[in-house]
Amino acid sequence: MAVKWSNELRFYVGGYDLSTATTKASITRSAPALDKTVFGDAAESAIADVEKDLVEWSGLFEDGTQGIDRQILDGSFGTVGAIVSLMIGTATGSRAYSGVIFTQSVKVGARIGELVQVVSNYKPDTSLDPTRHFAPLRTVTAASQSPTTGLDDGAASTGTHRVYYHVTRLLGGGTLQISLQDSASAGSGWSNVGGLMTFTGSGSTADSFTGTLRQYVRLQWDFVGASGSTDFFASYKR
Repeated sequence: MAVKWSNELRFYVGGYDLSTATTKASITRSAPALDKTVFGDAAESAIADVEKDLVEWSGLFEDGTQGIDRQILDGSFGTVGAIVSLMIGTATGSRAYSGVIFTQSVKVGARIGELVQVVSNYKPDTSLDPTRHFAPLRTVTAASQSPTTGLDDGAASTGTHRVYYHVTRLLGGGTLQISLQDSASAGSGWSNVGGLMTFTGSGSTADSFTGTLRQYVRLQWDFVGASGSTDFFASYKR
């Protein structure tokens, strides 16, 4: 199954927002669930219900003074262990797909004058998580910091929950701390769940925790040690 989107797509890899350069992005998903009789050999076996995802992306860049080839070698388009996220829609509560990169392939496809096409494939370590995301925060400062608006998921849930973070810009020498919070009501009783994620520069990370995630969730964030300006994005899976 291939899933494709167009003008409402945003694409993040590690600490980079590649949305404005994106010309194509898709997820190819297959879930083998074969019985051994399909092979015509009773001794044959298959692993059932194991999903395999492949994220395919291409984009156009102006080559400029720093060659795209150099940026690829420097890991600008993601590295193993970084997070890849495809976000559909920009409003808080919209869908996203996120996962940890297990393998990647990045190459220069073609050059047209100053434009360079970059083509990349990313395989997550497991299938991509379908998540809900908070609207990306851009050019926010220490003076303007406040929790995001709480999302109502309709009910609490118990199990293993995951949160994915991308910080695409952090200026001013400060430290950015972000955490997911939950509450049983929209107006009060908020508390941190999972870990407190700390960034001193751009990058990405994933957090997971097991237990109960209450009905309402939001992001709490602040700068420590200095003023600054930052752009970041986060999504979560119940």
